[in-house]
Amino acid sequence: MILATTLCLSWIVINLFIMIPKQLSREENLFLFLSSSITIMLSLLIPAKRMYFGDPGFNYSIEGTVAFLINRNIIFPLLTLISINLVHYKSFWKRLLIFLVSLCTFLLFCRLDEKHTIVSTISSVKLSIYFICYFAFMFALSKAFRNLGEKQQLPDK
Repeated sequence: MILATTLCLSWIVINLFIMIPKQLSREENLFLFLSSSITIMLSLLIPAKRMYFGDPGFNYSIEGTVAFLINRNIIFPLLTLISINLVHYKSFWKRLLIFLVSLCTFLLFCRLDEKHTIVSTISSVKLSIYFICYFAFMFALSKAFRNLGEKQQLPDK
């Protein structure tokens, strides 16, 4: 059942990503998707160490493992891309609202499906701090990648 729920959620998130107006180029989206997937996997490695490295008292079904990997490698990065694409609006209040909705979405998702997102229990405060730092890092990567692309295009003109 968890696999069906995860696949349904990933289908919804993929469709949402396709429908939103994109402020980033295809290359920027691809770069951020890969960066966010790697960042999530590495930064949340400690809470998930029981699953990655094996724990005799910790059993994960095949469905649970696939759901966990889909959450970390598809759903979280796509939700990040949706947020970053929408945050590029000029209005401060729209940016703030998008950031808060994104933060609440990530926190609720991690709390509702804790076993298949972060594996072990992390306090809400630590999780909030993590996601604020994560969003700031992804936004900074987006800006840096965009500036790098603009600098490389200038000499060609």
